[in-house]
Amino acid sequence: MRGFTLCLVSFLVIFGSWFQSVSSQNVTKSDIQQAAFPPRGWNSYDAFSWIISEEEFLQNAELVSQRLLAHGYEYVVVDYLWYRKKVPGAHSNSLGFDVIDQWGRMAPDPVRWPSSKSGNGFTEIAKKVHSLGLKFGIHIMAGISTQAVNANTPILDTTTGAAYQESGRVWHAKDIAIQERRCGWMTNGFMSVNTTLGAGKAFLRSLHEQYAAWGVDLVKHDCVFGEDLDLNEITYASEVLSKVNRPLLYSLSPGVKATPDMAKQVSGLVNMYRIAGDDWDVWGDVKSHFNVSRDMAAANLIGAKGLKGNSWPDLDMLPFGWLTDAAVNDGPHRSCRLTLEEQRTQMTLWAMAKSPLMYGGDVRKIDNATYEIITNPTLLEINHFSSNNKEFPYVTKNETRNQVKEIRSKEAPIQSVEGVSSADISSWIATGRKGEVYLAFFNLSEQKTPIYAHRSNLSKAFTGKRIRSCKGQELWSGKYVATKKGSISTDVGVHGCALFVLNCK
Repeated sequence: MRGFTLCLVSFLVIFGSWFQSVSSQNVTKSDIQQAAFPPRGWNSYDAFSWIISEEEFLQNAELVSQRLLAHGYEYVVVDYLWYRKKVPGAHSNSLGFDVIDQWGRMAPDPVRWPSSKSGNGFTEIAKKVHSLGLKFGIHIMAGISTQAVNANTPILDTTTGAAYQESGRVWHAKDIAIQERRCGWMTNGFMSVNTTLGAGKAFLRSLHEQYAAWGVDLVKHDCVFGEDLDLNEITYASEVLSKVNRPLLYSLSPGVKATPDMAKQVSGLVNMYRIAGDDWDVWGDVKSHFNVSRDMAAANLIGAKGLKGNSWPDLDMLPFGWLTDAAVNDGPHRSCRLTLEEQRTQMTLWAMAKSPLMYGGDVRKIDNATYEIITNPTLLEINHFSSNNKEFPYVTKNETRNQVKEIRSKEAPIQSVEGVSSADISSWIATGRKGEVYLAFFNLSEQKTPIYAHRSNLSKAFTGKRIRSCKGQELWSGKYVATKKGSISTDVGVHGCALFVLNCK
């Protein structure tokens, strides 16, 4: 009997292993939908600039796993210059301080990333991240590094494991570099490669195949979009990544001067793409995202077809909590400069526009207010599951032909405010998966402002739907509202917002 039991157990173990293997093969060989929802995670840049170490990264990753993963924040991303040595003279646009391999490819600085020694790259980091239930991402730059070009390193042919040969000769970095096309914001760092050459494609292929071999789950590709658009490199990188037999998201950054027409050229090739410059914790940066997000929504780019799944216009990271400054050699040392109202406004716009959500602060020092904003269940529900997301242009600062009933509110009647133009208020609307109507008001002005949306105008946002009455609750204040003939309205503070969750009939 004991022998039979042991045989049965052995059979089950073998069968289970075989079934898991076959199942995994079937899943990975099928058309997995990547980025079915806007990706969420944590990125090291806002807190650490380029100087983050392996220890600091893993400490943050562990806390993301413990505190944020349950809220959908599943990616942890090492931002730029993980290959740069942190030594005197090195900075964000220095030359000659990078670690490269014999093929001119970037390798993690072994002092900051000790597990990368002996040619391991990020393999061990990826394993540790995966063991936490998370996914691992890295930032990369366009083309090839100036350091590799100056060293004139040979190009790796990954099909042979040797130097790339064509036309009877070995090809090198100088053969593929387009030296007159350098990254606009890192002129000493990187330049484009000639993708019309077999050697140029071989170099790019060697990069992305290496990232996949390391276990990377997201590649954030910089200096190839917006004012630095390089459609040839994006297209070929997308082709290489599309052949990886597991989910591997492709992200573009930054998006200075991005337009809907430009976005349409890349949306089908990637999973997320920045549509503005870097967003820091200043009100002007937050405000600058309203028009571009409106334009992307109007062009039906939110959740459009992307690389092996969907693609999402990306409004950049959430610079909340404990931060550093742009392009410095310092780690986190200061608090976010945005007011609480401004942070709520940013998070609400990011949710309504269905932007990827990448928290930027040092998770080791996240405060309760920040944590409550980035994990707010209503905002996260909107960010993933709402539809018909767009700007709602039918809001005013003046009450017209309305009767408003605010339940549990004893505030004085709202008056119009002089000196506030229509450009200083904004509104977005979306539909929930249970039929809810989400209506957000934004006050972009420098004074407290009343904002009104007449009930009859809500129907204009939804084709074929007539709205006769609405009732619901405002998220931040908790006030209940209802209207049959009048408007939904409230006073909105300086740089603040209101978000109504409505049931309409």
